[in-house]
Amino acid sequence: MTKTHFFTDEFPDRDYRPTTASEHPQTRLWPAYLPVDDDRLFIFERSKNAQLVVFTANYADRERRVLDPKWPLDINWQSFGWTSQPTSNATGVLERKMAWGYSHKLVDAGTGAAAGSDGGAQFHVSLNALPSRAALLYHAVADSKLVLQTTIADVASRLLKVFVCTAPSRAFVPKVLYVELYGTCVATGADTYERIAVSGS
Repeated sequence: MTKTHFFTDEFPDRDYRPTTASEHPQTRLWPAYLPVDDDRLFIFERSKNAQLVVFTANYADRERRVLDPKWPLDINWQSFGWTSQPTSNATGVLERKMAWGYSHKLVDAGTGAAAGSDGGAQFHVSLNALPSRAALLYHAVADSKLVLQTTIADVASRLLKVFVCTAPSRAFVPKVLYVELYGTCVATGADTYERIAVSGS
C-alpha cells in the first residue's frame, strides 16, 4: 500500500539554496546525501521544498541499454538526507502531466541526431517545466552515459540540475520567480549556467 505524505515538518517549507559545491562523487551540483546512481540524469531542487524531483533512465533492456520508448525517463520524489526515514516515491499521473512531466518523440534515423551520440535510439524531449527549451536524450559515445542535452546560456549542455525559486504560495499555488539551469558543455565538460527570469516576477 502506498504511503501518503503530508507537508508537515517531515517535508519542511523553508528557503533553500541550490546545491553548488557538494562532495557528491558524480557532480558537485547534487546533494552529497544522494546515493550514487549511474541511471540518474538530472534533478529539480526547489527553494520552498526539500524534496527533490529526480529523473532517471527507464530501460526496456538494461543490458543492451535500450530505453523504454513509451517512457524513457522515470520521475520520482526523493527525501534522502533530511529525514530519518528516507523515501523514494513515484510521481502521480497528474504531477507528470503538469510541472514535473515531459513529452518525448523518437528521433527519426539520420535526422536531428546529436553529434556526440553512440548511434543508438534518441528522443526529442520537452520538459513541462521548460517548454521553450528543446532537449535531446541519447547515450554519449565518449563515456556511454545517458545525456539529456539542452541549451544553457547558448551552449549545448548536459543538463544536471534545474533550481526553481518560488515566492510563498497562495492557495497552494506557488509563484515562480526564476529558474536556474546547471550543466556541463557537451564538447568541453566546462560548467554551464543560466538564470531565466519568469515573466511577471
